[in-house]
Amino acid sequence: MSGSSHRGYWAVLTSVCVLTAAAAAGPIEVIYTEIPGHPTAVVPGARDASGNLVYAEFTVFEDLAMRPDGGEWILKGRSNLATTLDAILILGSGTSGWAFAQDGQPLLGGVPGEQYDFFDSPVPASWNDYGHIGFSCRAKGGSTSIAEKVIVFDGITHTVIHKQSDPAYGLIDVPGNPTGDELFGNSINSVHVLNNGDAGFVNTPIQNCHSSRYPAFFRGNTSFRQSGVSLIEGEVWDNFDYDDCGGTADGLHWFAKGDTENPNTAIDDILAVDDVVVLREGSPVAGSSVTMAAVFFTRMLSDGTWFCRGDDPADNDWAVRNGVLMAKTGDAIVGGEHWGNTFSGFNGNRVGDWLLIGNTDIGDPNKDYVMVLNGDIIVAREGDPIDLDGNGQFDDDVYLNLFKGTGTFLTDSRMVYFLATLRNGAGTNLGDAYLRLQIPLSFVPADMNCDGVVDFGDINPFVLALSNPAAYASNYPLCDIGNGDINGDGEVGFGDINPFVQCIVQGGCP
Repeated sequence: MSGSSHRGYWAVLTSVCVLTAAAAAGPIEVIYTEIPGHPTAVVPGARDASGNLVYAEFTVFEDLAMRPDGGEWILKGRSNLATTLDAILILGSGTSGWAFAQDGQPLLGGVPGEQYDFFDSPVPASWNDYGHIGFSCRAKGGSTSIAEKVIVFDGITHTVIHKQSDPAYGLIDVPGNPTGDELFGNSINSVHVLNNGDAGFVNTPIQNCHSSRYPAFFRGNTSFRQSGVSLIEGEVWDNFDYDDCGGTADGLHWFAKGDTENPNTAIDDILAVDDVVVLREGSPVAGSSVTMAAVFFTRMLSDGTWFCRGDDPADNDWAVRNGVLMAKTGDAIVGGEHWGNTFSGFNGNRVGDWLLIGNTDIGDPNKDYVMVLNGDIIVAREGDPIDLDGNGQFDDDVYLNLFKGTGTFLTDSRMVYFLATLRNGAGTNLGDAYLRLQIPLSFVPADMNCDGVVDFGDINPFVLALSNPAAYASNYPLCDIGNGDINGDGEVGFGDINPFVQCIVQGGCP
């Protein structure tokens, strides 16, 4: 590029007068919200007590589940219908869904007269490798002795595969009590459907069994691991957290959080993966200088990759993937920020990417919560504008507030589905939202048109990214606006113009 060309392009670039903070991802898409009266708040497929379609709006988003390939999701929530009808599961794909099961409607696969009552936590559903869906729920309208159900949907038929008061095999009761008469109790959680059509889950209480011998972790109707009986590295499991266990559909991998009968209660809480204690209370986290105080949440992908987060005795947080410490309070992110003391979400995909959500030390309480890809790329931030009506403009006075981190999933193609809260410009909370955003598959500094080459063709897109980020995102939906953040300060702004020009001159950034 000649000197006169430098000056000409410099004039164009410096004529831009709008600076904007830039997240390294496409625009956030709205799937559903709780904003009263807005079309995004409508519950698709909601029905009244007679089974007729009825207008209803979301009031709560409780949790989210995603098929391993990202092709389907189930949203668990509540509506403004009567409390006898409000709980609902929405089955969807992309940005649309329909009622899958609803409180007050006939329980498919159940006995005559049974209706759905509520749906169990924490993860509302799971998929096996054949796309079959498994979930657990409580029924009403039938016998209370068989109210708790485990159901599998194969795409056509809902089948109750286990229920309260069914025989529970493979258990050992305390000495003096008979063994072999145990029955499932009324709380089944952590359901993960298996490729053989059955399911793994945790049950508590267990009928006809001493309380020291439950919960138990089941595969099918047979105990897989039992409190007070099963060994883990020479210790006896004392308890399983019924809402923090799981495994893969092929049955090759599993995890369980709970505690052992170690008499030292300062070191008895553990997380085990495939019969190995991977985290222990009072011990170093993944061989680091950080000490584990608690594990808050664990996820396992279909290939056995596992993620967990927790804190240390000083309430500083950490995140571990497959036994490796990925981040902790105080670690640097980008642009001079560092992780704060709260991680609210941690998950990833099967191709090596990971997402961490938490606060930073930026010092501004209105934008200190971030979603970060692979430890150093901010893809969403508290305060990001939301295009509520989908018209391509940020003219709705709606902004991202806080992330509901447990409801976050990253697909192999880097599409993020997540739950969050929204607010307006005055800071008023607008309720929950179910959102998604596409993270570009590659990040190349100064490659603003995503053609893999840094050249003159990137200048106009760079100017557009500076002056109108929404238009840039619309015109280049698979590109990364963060490619324009050449100086790494977390923004695409005037400070990036000189280094951008230098990248053009060199045909790439150093």
